[in-house]
Amino acid sequence: MKNKLNDIGILGSGAWGTALACILNKKTNISLWAYEKEIVTQINKHKINKTYLPGIKIPSNVSATNNLEELKKCKFIFICVPSQFIKKIILEFKKFYKKEMILVICSKGIEKNSKNLVSEVIKKIIPKSQIAVLSGPSFAIEVAKKKPTAVTIASKNNKNAKELAKLVNSRTFRCYYTNDIIGVQLGGVIKNILAIASGIVESQKLGASARAALMTRGLAEMMKIGVAFGGKESTFYGLSGLGDLILTCNSKLSRNFVTGLLIGKGKKIREITKLKKTISEGVINSKTIFSLSKKKKIEMPVCESVYRILYKNVKIKETIEKILSRNIKKEN
Repeated sequence: MKNKLNDIGILGSGAWGTALACILNKKTNISLWAYEKEIVTQINKHKINKTYLPGIKIPSNVSATNNLEELKKCKFIFICVPSQFIKKIILEFKKFYKKEMILVICSKGIEKNSKNLVSEVIKKIIPKSQIAVLSGPSFAIEVAKKKPTAVTIASKNNKNAKELAKLVNSRTFRCYYTNDIIGVQLGGVIKNILAIASGIVESQKLGASARAALMTRGLAEMMKIGVAFGGKESTFYGLSGLGDLILTCNSKLSRNFVTGLLIGKGKKIREITKLKKTISEGVINSKTIFSLSKKKKIEMPVCESVYRILYKNVKIKETIEKILSRNIKKEN
C-alpha cells in the first residue's frame, strides 16, 4: 500500500513563503524549498530567515531544503516564488509531481513572455494538475506576526476549495473560498499596477481625494479586464480585488507603492531595482496588461499611464494632466 500524502510543501523561501510556513502550523511536517543554501542553513540551524523575514521565529515542524524531491511526500504545494520564475520551477518539479497533490498559487503576476496567468502556465506543464489560488490583502510580516488577516482560496473544485480553506484558516488568518480562479488572479495582478500609480500620486502630493479617486477608477479598470477574460464581477468587490487594492495602495509595506513613490521622485527603474534588489511585479505586469487591454480594446487609462511613465518616459505631470482632461462620461 502506498503512503498517503499528508505533508505541506512550500516553493519559495521569500517573505511570503516563510510567513505561510509560520502560520500553516497544523501539526504536520512543512518542507520549505529555498533556492539559496544560506537560507536553508539559517532555518534549519537557527529557525529564522534573517534575509527575508528577520525577527520571526520559525516553528519547529518547518524544515528547509534545496532539494525539490523532498516535496514529493507533500499533498499541498504552496507556490510562493515570483511569477516570472514559476515556469522554470514547475518544469523541474514535474518529475516529482503526484496526481493527489493540490498546487496552490500564492504568487501574483502574469508570465511576461506568454502573457499567461500562472494557472495557465502550470496547466501547460502539468495538464491534469489540481490548481488553487490564495490571494487577498496580506503583508507577509503582519501574517507572520499573527495580525488578523482575511484571504480567499479559489479553486474550480469546490471540495478542494473547502479543504484548503479549512487547512489555511485560523483565529488570525481567516479564509473564504470561491471558484473564480481567473478573477482572483487578475485582481492580484492589476492591484500591483494601481499601487504604483498610488505611490506616484502620493509622491506628487496630490492629496487623499486624488488617491481615493484613483483607487475607485482603478477598480473599474480591474473589473473591465477581469470580466473580459472570464472573471466574475463580484470577485473584484471581494478580498482579492478591492481588499488587496486598498492595502497595497496605502502602505509603505507594499513594494509596488514604494516603487511608485520612488518613480515620482525621479528615480529610474534600474536604480530602484538596484536599491531594492528586486523588481516589483507591477512594473513587469504593467507592460503585459497594456498589451492585453489593447488586444481586448478595453480602455484602462490609469494602468496605461503607469505603463507609459515606466516604459515610454512620459512625464508624470503630462500624464496627470492628460487624465484630468479626459472627456466627461457617465459613471457605470
